[in-house]
Amino acid sequence: MKSYKMALKKVEYKLKLVRTFFISDLRYRMRKHQQEFRRVPDFENPQSLNEKINNRMIFERDPFFTMLADKIAVREYVKKKIGDDYLVPLLGVFERAELIDLSHLPERFVLKCSHDSGSAIICKNKHQFDERAAKKKLNDHLNRNMYYVTREWHYKDIKPYIICEKFIDVFGGKPLHLIPEVYRVHCFSGKAHITEADFTDAMNNEYVNVYDPHWKILPLTMGYNNSPHEIAEPVLYRHMIGLAEKLAEGIAYCRVDFIADASQIYFSEITLTPCNGRIQISPVHWDYFLGELWV
Repeated sequence: MKSYKMALKKVEYKLKLVRTFFISDLRYRMRKHQQEFRRVPDFENPQSLNEKINNRMIFERDPFFTMLADKIAVREYVKKKIGDDYLVPLLGVFERAELIDLSHLPERFVLKCSHDSGSAIICKNKHQFDERAAKKKLNDHLNRNMYYVTREWHYKDIKPYIICEKFIDVFGGKPLHLIPEVYRVHCFSGKAHITEADFTDAMNNEYVNVYDPHWKILPLTMGYNNSPHEIAEPVLYRHMIGLAEKLAEGIAYCRVDFIADASQIYFSEITLTPCNGRIQISPVHWDYFLGELWV
């Protein structure tokens, strides 16, 4: 059954690759947006945040964006901007999964590809780790160009590698539902305006709270319901906002993601086209309010 599903995925990818020769990025995105939001967008004169993200994907072709999306190249950018103390320690870089030797890795680690999203594999116990399945997944991702799957142009020319990073325990034994798994700081013209904080409770329910830079919760949702719990402001939050603004300098809009344990902030990624330009923002007027911030 698994081999059958993998074969279907390969066929699906090839069809998406061929599709790019017949369906333009503009036509593709118009159709996707209408299916998602049931309204006709204006990508050439965009007003909302989602419309402006789509405008970027269709019309902007900046090699700087490719560098930011490259999980290896962006590390040098982060080092120059805020220092390498905020980088998750790198344990290895591999051209193929077969080159990964688990005996040289610690008990816990993270594997992912440098050129896409969705390929991350977290190992919390090396003795229970399915090495064969992990390497199969990573090699499959190495052989796919994310542009043909999602039409996000800045992924197209990234050379694919597998990277291995240190596992960061953001919970440290504390209750899951009270500790953000990841912080997603949306910056406009180098200024942080909102932060998505992701939570998962013991029942595996997912929540996202949206805060302003002073940890005041805002009256909107972005794809998930708010957490039912009151969340205290993390000690490192204000410092994280400052780091996000430094990394976002000179960029009209980006989302800067971090993870953090009890004593340290770690850079995760810079996202230029969140949710492929289809963020579920409610109420909808917030989509347009955030769009106004993107000059």
